Amino acid sequence: MPARARRLGLCTVQTPHLKLTMIYFSEKVSLQRQGYVTFTPRLLLVDLKGSLRHLRQEGDLYSHTEDVKPGEVHWPVEKVDVVCAPKEEKSEFLNDLENEENAMETAEALGTLPKVYNFDSAVNVWADYLRARYHPRTVSIINEYEHNGDTKPFDVFNYGADLWKTEQFQDDFIDRIRMYVEECDNIQGFHILLDGSDGFAGLGTSAVEYLEDEYSTKSKLVFPTIPSEFNNTTPLQDNMRILNIALGFHSVAEHSCLFVPLCLGSSGWKQPGVPREFPHLQYNSSLAYHSSAILAAALDTATLCYRLRTGTHTRLSEMTDTLSRLGRRVAVASLGLPFAMGYDAYLLDTLEKWEGPLWQTLSPGCNLQDDRIWIQSVVLRGVPEVRLRSAQRDGRMKQDTNPAYTCTSIQEMLSLFLSCCSYATASHVTSAYSPCNVTSPFPQIFSEFVGLDGSVSTEKRCETLGVYSVPAIAGLHSCRSAGDMLEALHLEVKKLQLKRFHYFCNSGLEEDEYQECLDHLALLRGCYHEEFDV
Repeated sequence: MPARARRLGLCTVQTPHLKLTMIYFSEKVSLQRQGYVTFTPRLLLVDLKGSLRHLRQEGDLYSHTEDVKPGEVHWPVEKVDVVCAPKEEKSEFLNDLENEENAMETAEALGTLPKVYNFDSAVNVWADYLRARYHPRTVSIINEYEHNGDTKPFDVFNYGADLWKTEQFQDDFIDRIRMYVEECDNIQGFHILLDGSDGFAGLGTSAVEYLEDEYSTKSKLVFPTIPSEFNNTTPLQDNMRILNIALGFHSVAEHSCLFVPLCLGSSGWKQPGVPREFPHLQYNSSLAYHSSAILAAALDTATLCYRLRTGTHTRLSEMTDTLSRLGRRVAVASLGLPFAMGYDAYLLDTLEKWEGPLWQTLSPGCNLQDDRIWIQSVVLRGVPEVRLRSAQRDGRMKQDTNPAYTCTSIQEMLSLFLSCCSYATASHVTSAYSPCNVTSPFPQIFSEFVGLDGSVSTEKRCETLGVYSVPAIAGLHSCRSAGDMLEALHLEVKKLQLKRFHYFCNSGLEEDEYQECLDHLALLRGCYHEEFDV
């Protein structure tokens, strides 16, 4: 990269093992005009009016139209009322990103540790901690509904489905999809992350249906998310949320290759339930900033199996086809963050001394600890090959009959461990050298006994220092508890009478469609009965 580009605040994040190359920049300059190549996430996102705050809808990666100043209005002053919206304040983190001599750049230049930020009280929307620079066609805003709006909430499945049917929104969004697809040399498929408990469930599933019609040969992996906590809700709102989730599950099961519900609550229906506990995390389940970071770490890790450049990797279609055998379109997610290893410990010693489950379940109504798992895809990252086992133990390999001493890679060692712990489970294991990066804006939710590199010890970390990278383990599992989750949802929805929910009826939901949803959930649950064991 040219020196001038570095002075402009450009920093390149390149991981040789991953199919990812990201460039972030901090000044509002047109890089295309200066001849620099920029890389942006191939992402399309939809949000409500007022959710961007300081962020422009077209982003600030390239040049944009300047804001009109009150004194520059060319109409007669007596005929025009100029209303200026207050300027949104940016967080310290965002100001540092835009500053040529920001704290993180200086820290990297001097070889010191990056700056630690406190976002807990400074984050209101996702744009407050956004580090990536998006392409101008990434963001779409729904102007008919407002973020946190009480008078006209976007809380009914059919509101989103009806929005998709409008010519203005659908044509624009489809054009954006086509532009991205045409830029791909060899597209594997689509990741769809949607809010499963409100109107975005209807909008997202409508988009999935379009992708199935237009790109039927490509994989569609869907992650419906449910917030980890709902505050001050009424029984009516709780029941509406269940209807939205059920209608969303019904639709994605019909049009996707595989879907994985995500929630840090243990139940996830009327109320998310008790938050999931992680031995070395201290997070606040009421903060979406915390819960979304944990789910993001799980997604980033679990999807490495088809995003690696080197080593044993698979394609997205192979993973979804394997996990969805016999009509089992629902999988369960898991995460171990961090993967608890000592600073100088070896993987073999760690696994031999391990007590309890390797991970925590991230899907509502499921518990992987005592579950019957048929097929699973597991990824372990951040453990280098040199930490497979100690050299002293290698010297005793010939005299020891333990099969673990014959393993020559992290992947083989973990595969052997899982085969010993799980009865008749087909496990696809992937190992990645790169740890999970948890520098800012990732929240500092790690316990004081987690070191800077994610290692776990009995000594406390300095209070002024954060954790910057951690080993992690994550997985996607086809298991019996996925059927239990569907059964619990079906029982909750079956108790409801559609005619009592006027918002759904008035928006076009028919009794026949509601009954079809119930029947489909029951049919999907039947695929997880034990007689279909594989």
